[in-house]
Amino acid sequence: MEQEEASHAQNREVFLLVILALVAVGVFLFTKRMADDEQQLENRLAAIWFERGQQQIASGEAEAAIRSFRRSTADARENRKYSLALADALAAANHDAEAQQLLLRQRESDPENAEINTRLARLASRAGEDADAVHYYQNALYGRWTGTQVDEQRRRLRIELIRFLLAHGQQTRAISELLILETEPPDSASSHVETAKFFLQAGDLQHALKNYLEAVRLDSRNVEALTEVGETSFLLGEYANAEHYLKMALEVEPKSENTRQLLLLTQMVLAQDPLAPHLTSKERQNRLVPDFERALQRLDRCLSQVPNNSTLAELQFLKTDALSLQPKLNQPRHPPDADLVRSAMGLISKMETAASASCGQPSPPDEALVLISRKHKGAQQ
Repeated sequence: MEQEEASHAQNREVFLLVILALVAVGVFLFTKRMADDEQQLENRLAAIWFERGQQQIASGEAEAAIRSFRRSTADARENRKYSLALADALAAANHDAEAQQLLLRQRESDPENAEINTRLARLASRAGEDADAVHYYQNALYGRWTGTQVDEQRRRLRIELIRFLLAHGQQTRAISELLILETEPPDSASSHVETAKFFLQAGDLQHALKNYLEAVRLDSRNVEALTEVGETSFLLGEYANAEHYLKMALEVEPKSENTRQLLLLTQMVLAQDPLAPHLTSKERQNRLVPDFERALQRLDRCLSQVPNNSTLAELQFLKTDALSLQPKLNQPRHPPDADLVRSAMGLISKMETAASASCGQPSPPDEALVLISRKHKGAQQ
């Protein structure tokens, strides 16, 4: 009898435990459902505020957008997209310090995030914090990117960094980034032209020429690339190469007067250069004598224009040297040797330089003489 009562008591306890367990599960499920419903409501409200903030930003209402994005981040604290939108709105309203602090908090949990580092780089740039800006740009470039056009995003950001470096006089670092840029996709004529222009700004003419030539290889009728190959070759003193590509550019765009004028000047340099290779002694003389006489005539004209001062004395001294050298250049049976040619070219350079300093810019034929002298300056020393 006692065993039977004990068994009934045990069954009642089991039954009560089952009932309590079911009640607990029910309460848990109800509470979870309520929490999920509340979370969904918060997410919907956050999305509504986020959408309103985007519309306000598009309308130029940055302060109103900040309020909306604050509501969206309050309702969805872990949503990074909403936090970044708030940071952008703060920056748009010139609340840079608050935007920076918000981004730095985000970065603590994700230091390699490219979007966060990019925004910090732009804020640092705007604040004049050059070293920090470069640091964040570099972190963004080599950080973690998302999306379907990562290569293009990274390329655009590298270009942004290059512009920043060039604007702040950091040519050497800019060239380092450009050397990477020229190897990145896309491999197109337009991308090589863009890269070449940056190399020109950085003062690296050789790499600029390399990229312009690559653009021409990819698009042989790209008039901008053809023209720039000609102009860059001209700047490098590679006049035969300049002539070739300037002619090609004019074939594609015959109405370009600037290209035509540069081609004419290039051809003058090639035709007047007495130190060009493969010339006979007589051919050198036939170029040197007219060059020398032209420089002397320009010096004479300049002498008649300058006042009686130290400049006049300098010009007269050059004329005296020129008149003493001139007879040695005109001997029909004894063309000037290499040393005499170099001496004459050195004096031509001095006459043209002095005349330009005292009497203004040279005419194209005189400018050609200046360029010839500059090209062979090392040989004259």
